[in-house]
Amino acid sequence: MFRQNPGQSASIKAIYSWFMLLGMMIISSVVSAEGDLTRQEPIEVEVQLGVGNAHKFSPSHLEFETGKLYKLVLINNSDVKHYFTSYGLAKRVFSRKVQVMKQSDEGYSRTAEIKGDISEIEVFPGHRVEWWFVPVQTGQLNDLHCHVDDKASAMTHAELGMTGTIHIR
Repeated sequence: MFRQNPGQSASIKAIYSWFMLLGMMIISSVVSAEGDLTRQEPIEVEVQLGVGNAHKFSPSHLEFETGKLYKLVLINNSDVKHYFTSYGLAKRVFSRKVQVMKQSDEGYSRTAEIKGDISEIEVFPGHRVEWWFVPVQTGQLNDLHCHVDDKASAMTHAELGMTGTIHIR
């Protein structure tokens, strides 16, 4: 049988342990850099709230992927306020912030920043809001709607067609 020198066995174990530690340090630094959400550039998705006189979302179907940072820009160019409400989306994302934007000659600037859980956003005529979030759970959602009452028809905007779907993969 082959016999090892006891001193040689300890040095081989030390070298092996050193290489394992080095490998784990390299892997963990790569994984943490890729998973650091503060370093991601947001994927911008624009949604028009109301198009002309029609009560609808455009687009009415939204696609998101878990683990990616999104900046959902809600733009209301209509004459009435609209809500962007999806309780299913609210439960499946980590909200980083919501920014209320003001338009000027130089472009848009922040007038307020909201942090915490978000379940619905109301956008007034001629304004825009940015919702920054990271989806954390997959799902097919059919609950996107605007629940504002339309005085002329005595129906909600959702009943008039302002609904949509969201798919998170």
